Amino acid sequence: MTLEKLRSVVRDCLGKHLYSSGIFFADKLVTMSDSAPADVFLLSQAYYLGKHYRRALHLLRQEHLLAADARFRYLAAKCLEEVKEWDECLALLGDGEFDEDGNADVIEMDSAEGEMLDMPGDGREINIAAAICLLRGRAYEALENRTRAALWYKASLKADPYCYEVCT
Repeated sequence: MTLEKLRSVVRDCLGKHLYSSGIFFADKLVTMSDSAPADVFLLSQAYYLGKHYRRALHLLRQEHLLAADARFRYLAAKCLEEVKEWDECLALLGDGEFDEDGNADVIEMDSAEGEMLDMPGDGREINIAAAICLLRGRAYEALENRTRAALWYKASLKADPYCYEVCT
């Protein structure tokens, strides 16, 4: 079986909510591809979807990929959100800063980010910076810092008005 065929099987399993099967095949994929970053990300996603949050986090840390791409950090932070490790979640995402007008210093993805994953897109995806701002807002809200949470929710909408989850 080729690597591309195996990737297709994993995506199909995850798309059909067959998470245990997806994890099984994604694990084989990571082994066969010698831990290619895109395949490690796929296995981490499978772990996350299968509610194996600590395993996903461990894998991302073990492969030293958190500094490589914002999507790796975001997935790791989502795992920390699920296990209610709010301080660690914020530490991973970075505190971020606001100027005197209340505008967030939102991360910008440069051209190098995302190259490690080489994932297809349809041209209109939610900005990763908006998702990160939203997660920061949730973390601050969980830590009962509602003022800071509100600032991050606003920053999320400013970064991408299509990030509807801010309003839910």
